[in-house]
Order: sequence, then structure tokens, then C-alpha cells
Amino acid sequence: MAGRAVANRSEPLTVETPRGPVEVVRQQWRSQRAGSHWEWEWLARRRGQRDWRQGGTAREAIRQAALLPPGKQPNWLVDAAARATSELES
Repeated sequence: MAGRAVANRSEPLTVETPRGPVEVVRQQWRSQRAGSHWEWEWLARRRGQRDWRQGGTAREAIRQAALLPPGKQPNWLVDAAARATSELES
């Protein structure tokens, strides 16, 4: 069965962070296995980088793109994730 694994990808949104601009997108994806379901994921990358970082939430994807360790997150990360979520989920 041939099919697409990615659909409904949003336009990139750039959010400013103290570590530089980060591009964020939201897209649907599914596994190529039979019977798999479409799932939403968030992708982020720092401007100028080739590789996207994947997360289940905007905050997680931006955290990974900004190279922050897991744990307590700074307020700017929460604000950037809230902006990306509100603009890309509407």
C-alpha cells in the first residue's frame, strides 16, 4: 500500500528566543505500518540549522531546538510555546 506519511503541515512560524529565532511547524504524520493512525507532532529548528527537532508539544520541540536540558524551563520558553500553539492550532 503506497501512501503519504506526512500531511497537513503548517507554514513555518518564527518565534524569538534569547538563543535566537526558532522556526516551528505543526504537522500530521503516520507510520507506514498497516492500520496506523494519523498523529499530530511539532517540529522546531533554530534558524540556519538543517535538522528539525521533534516533540509531542510545541514546548518540547522548541526546548530541543534551543538545546535546553530537560527539567524546569525558563519563562521565555513557556511564552514562545504558547505563541506557537495559539497561532498554529487555529
